[in-house]
Amino acid sequence: MNKKKVLILLGGLIIVTALITAITLFLLRGSSSYINALPKDAQALARVDIKAVLDKARLTDEETAQLFQRYSLPEEKRTDIGFDLSQPAYAFAAMDGNFGLLAAVADEDALTTWCKNLAANGHASEVTRQRGLSWVVVEQQWLMAFDDDKALAMGPAVGAAQDQLRTVIAQLMKQDKDESAQGTELYKLLGTKDEPLVAAVRPELMPDDVLGALSSIKLKSSSQGLYRMTMDADDNELEVDIDIVSDNEDVQAELKKLNAIMRPLSGELTKNAHADNAIWLAVNTKGDELLKFLRAQPKVRTALFTINLIVDADRIIQAIDGDVAVEFISSKASPSDIRFDFDFKNARLTAQVANTDFLSGASSWGNAFMDVQALSATEYVVKYSLSPIYLGVQDKTFYLGSERGLTTEGNAYLRQQLDDIRGARFFATLNLASIPLEPLSVWTKRYPDLNRLDVRMDEAGEFTFTLNASDTTNILRTLLGL
Repeated sequence: MNKKKVLILLGGLIIVTALITAITLFLLRGSSSYINALPKDAQALARVDIKAVLDKARLTDEETAQLFQRYSLPEEKRTDIGFDLSQPAYAFAAMDGNFGLLAAVADEDALTTWCKNLAANGHASEVTRQRGLSWVVVEQQWLMAFDDDKALAMGPAVGAAQDQLRTVIAQLMKQDKDESAQGTELYKLLGTKDEPLVAAVRPELMPDDVLGALSSIKLKSSSQGLYRMTMDADDNELEVDIDIVSDNEDVQAELKKLNAIMRPLSGELTKNAHADNAIWLAVNTKGDELLKFLRAQPKVRTALFTINLIVDADRIIQAIDGDVAVEFISSKASPSDIRFDFDFKNARLTAQVANTDFLSGASSWGNAFMDVQALSATEYVVKYSLSPIYLGVQDKTFYLGSERGLTTEGNAYLRQQLDDIRGARFFATLNLASIPLEPLSVWTKRYPDLNRLDVRMDEAGEFTFTLNASDTTNILRTLLGL
């Protein structure tokens, strides 16, 4: 082969190689390069498969366009808003307290037009060019930058804070893969689930009151583990799963201890629930273990000491062996207070007991301030000033509340959920319309089709929250306002 042919062949190979490289880079850019903008120091990450969400909501192309054009000019009929909906969007909580949303861009011109429509309708600033990026402020406090590959919005921020955020966003938009979150445990955890929404959260981001409630698990830092959340929907149900992902020995030991205390439910006490209630919750436990756990909580220990001055609460608790259910017939709460303020007369506790030995000392119950009277060999009443409190045992079921004896009304919803209740270590159901507590009351007013929130724990540290709507409702369409 002569020199000329060799040069032609080499030239052809170089061109082909360049084309293959360019095509590969283009495909990679279109599929995942936008993820490079995720901050490495994020405290929480979430991946949202927008296409899957829209599919589950059964939206038509026109309805999808309507959803994204909601804040645009009425005469704007474009269905292409510039985002690549085939790629997942990412949300994050940054170290500096800001929140962010990252999405792939399919058409920069279409996205620019959409932003201009937002501006014309008073929902955004004018689009400007700076540092090689297009910039827009949405609703006065969300700063967004975009190019032909990705769009990144962060906030809330105003004034000087927004100027500082502009520098942060510009750096994130230009960083490469090694500088991004893609090598972090948070990002890797997103890949362990394939639901439409998957999130990973560092314990450091959790509110103090939540950490306090979970203090016994001893998960306080990301070095000990992470919280993982997934969300999926099926017609009239929206399911959110939250679990603890940890290899830490102390955390695992505490979870194992909780599993020993909270055994699988039998569901037997559902037959003693009222036909209509605000909240019903249940666990299955053995009294000795439960008493040890309660005494380990300072506030509960103090409350037990006070109750023991009236009745032998310790012996009653020790007799428990099986399901324990707490029910609230109705409730009230201040709209500005997240704590429930229940009238005791509406509260009810039932528990399966192994024996009634605790009744042997009932003749000595009561004190100078609270009188306890026997109604029968197995029934007693505490003369409480606001309302009498009845307690007793019937068919090896202990009861405590403002009603005498066990109700046999039964609850249709609990009967329907019996398969979910049995085997769970914890189950609770909330009748949303009966709980005037923010934000639940706001949701029920805005979305009247939402009627129930169920909480189930199969294993310690694994919670499932199920939001139920009316049978004929597609819950995602309802939440999306369509």
